This record gives sequence, C-alpha cells and structure tokens, in this order.
Amino acid sequence: MKVNTEWLCQTEKRTGMTSSKGNQNKWCMDGIWYKADGLGYESLSEVVVSRLLRKTNISRFVSYEYEPFEQDGNFFHGCKSENFMTPEDDKLVSVERLFQTFEGESAAKAVFGYSETEDRIQYVVEQIEQFTSIDWFGNYLYKILTVDALFLNEDRHFHNLAVIRKKDGTYRECPIFDQGAALFSDIKGDYPLSLDTENCYRRIEAKPFSTDFDQQLDACESLYGDVRIKMWFTMKDVERILMEFQGIYEEQVLGRVKDVMRLQLRKYSYLFV
Repeated sequence: MKVNTEWLCQTEKRTGMTSSKGNQNKWCMDGIWYKADGLGYESLSEVVVSRLLRKTNISRFVSYEYEPFEQDGNFFHGCKSENFMTPEDDKLVSVERLFQTFEGESAAKAVFGYSETEDRIQYVVEQIEQFTSIDWFGNYLYKILTVDALFLNEDRHFHNLAVIRKKDGTYRECPIFDQGAALFSDIKGDYPLSLDTENCYRRIEAKPFSTDFDQQLDACESLYGDVRIKMWFTMKDVERILMEFQGIYEEQVLGRVKDVMRLQLRKYSYLFV
C-alpha cells in the first residue's frame, strides 16, 4: 500500500491519534485504521495478540492484520483494523479525559492519592461507572489487565483506557485495543535486540495502577474477577502465526516473541483450559 505523506500528516494532526511514545503514525481511510511501526515490531505484536485472543472467552477486541506500506520510496511494516466506531457514536473518550472533565484533575494524580493498588483500581472503576453509567466497568478492566499481563503490554496508561460516547450522550464500552507495545516490541528504545530476555523482564514496568503486572492484575481480579477468563490457545498456535512472518520480520524478532510467549504461557497457565 502506498501512503501519501502530506495526506497522512494532515490526518494525523486532525485526529490527534498518535502513539504515546510519539513514533507510530496512525490514520483512517475508508473505514479502516492503519498503523505503521515506529519503534520496532508493534504491528507483529498487534497481530499476534489479536489472533490469539480469538481463542479466549474475551469477545470484544480489535482484530489487527499485517499491512506493508510504501512511503516516499521506503518500505515499512504496519497493520490495519476496522474502525470500531459506528454512525451512532460521537467519539472515543479516554479515562484521563473523563477525569479531567468531571473531576478537574489528572486520573494518574487522583489514583496515587491511594497507597494500595486495590484501592486505586476500585476508585477508578467507581468513578467511571458514575461518570458514564456503564455497568461492570470493573470486569471490563479485569479483562484488559489480564491481556496486558499475559502479553506484557507496558503502554496501558490512562489515555489508553477509553469508553465510547454516543451522539445521544450515553456511553458504552469499547473493544480492547492497542497492544502494539506488547512483547518487548520497542527495539529502538527500551528493549534492543541486543538485550537478552531476562533483562527485558527486569526493565519492563506495567501501567496504570502499579509498575508490577501481577500486583495490579491480582488486585483487580480480587475485586472484579467473578467471571473467569478462559484461554485455549497453545504454543503451536503462536508458532503458526510466527511462521507467517518468516522473511518479513527478522528471525531474531520472531525468536524473541516465541521465547517470551513460551514463558508467559507457563507463568499464566491457570488461565488456560
């Protein structure tokens, strides 16, 4: 797919849909969202995660497919997904925006007024349910934090947790989206391929309630884990997906993803049936 640089930049500016790390271009065309790799192998992460989520009881998530791009004669990796907004929807509203609107302060500042992770989570859930009248936001958050912990998505800040506001002023949940920062995909910054997996694990920090994935997942599960999350994919499923990317991403990248997924499936084996 060829991309018009001038059009892309105008669209990027108009939508404001940039990655939190500032290097992943995103744009929408004919009802399809496109994202280009900026820091490493974000698109591979998106595809791997969404494909594997098909074999879980999590029903609402964004499906991503690989899409190569050409811009100014340069080739780069990317992915695409269908626009999950409908004609009845108004806009995507982040948790951060909701706190700014209704409380007049940052969500991050508000939650760290609480010392315990469980209290931070409960406070946010109760506030979001009050702001939006969405029921069971806690269970929705539990699904997101489970996915983030399993796939090591380090970028779930409060701008990356959102609901959808409809034109009539009511709100609804949005599908789980944006796993591009999963699986140590940032090889230009925090996780260069020269860094071994053990040190990648030592370096990574979770968001937004704790820097520890398990701490925030355990806290959320104790509060809102009434409906058990079930998964039934295996390493063979992971390997089949990665085989599709041989010759597209370098072998060292595919090897890292494979090694990390093997470790994560072992660590979170209780999720699998």
